[in-house]
Amino acid sequence: MLHTKGLTKKYRTKVAIDHINLDVNQGDIFGLIGPKGSGKTTFFNIITGISRPTSGTFTVMNMPSLKKVRQHIGVLPEYTDLYEGLTALEHIAYLSKITGTRQRTSDYEELLEFVGLHHDHQEKVGAFTPGMKKRLGMAQAIAHQPEFILLDEPFADIDADSILHIQRVIETLKDEGKTVFLTADRPRFTKSICTKTAFISEGKLVSPHTHPQEKTITSSNIRATFKHAWIDDEVKPVLTQYLQTVGTDLVISDDETSLLIRSEAQVPAIIRAFVKCKVDLYRVTAQDAMMSS
Repeated sequence: MLHTKGLTKKYRTKVAIDHINLDVNQGDIFGLIGPKGSGKTTFFNIITGISRPTSGTFTVMNMPSLKKVRQHIGVLPEYTDLYEGLTALEHIAYLSKITGTRQRTSDYEELLEFVGLHHDHQEKVGAFTPGMKKRLGMAQAIAHQPEFILLDEPFADIDADSILHIQRVIETLKDEGKTVFLTADRPRFTKSICTKTAFISEGKLVSPHTHPQEKTITSSNIRATFKHAWIDDEVKPVLTQYLQTVGTDLVISDDETSLLIRSEAQVPAIIRAFVKCKVDLYRVTAQDAMMSS
């Protein structure tokens, strides 16, 4: 689906990406992981036709030109331009019109339900949260049912609810046999959904053991414990998947859940995830992991 050979991009004296060889095969959910400034978006912009490489080659769906495959790929850039005066439904309809993939209104409504916006499809986009806008961008990327979906930072700067929705969308795309390439600054958001990953730092692919974000995972030093009511079997997999993306060493019992997190600032988002899954919380504690061991 995507193959790069020696892909390099230079800006005067700065090398943004440096001889990257990458293979994304059909059916892969492939995550390119790296901190801000590591070269992820530069790489993404090249393979989606926004920028040209200084040297090296790439093919998408075995085609050297994106013009021949545009109808078969879906793209979510890190920052999606949206018309704030339109509703979510009008956005999808407008996009479908200009791409020549017009469908029925009921199809658009079903798509918005798929990304968790069914209660908001008549709301103006100007009132949307960043997470809701990201979900709308996701809907636009897959509206024409592409075979290959490319997502730049789908989990960046959004709420826990939106992270859950986007993860579920990607899981469904995987079940449908679609191929997904995505970038992320933290492996905790992708490890439960990606079938393959590569790590990038300072424009080069690196070993996960030397990657700065991989080191961050092992530095979690706060044990957060949530005393709660029974978790329904229907929502437990969804909640578990989310918790695995925000922390490590997850332990879930009938009435208590604990995990290691990096900062107490993560606790409010985790609480919102419990509330979203309709699980009553009775008590929350967070203490240094060394003290709780």
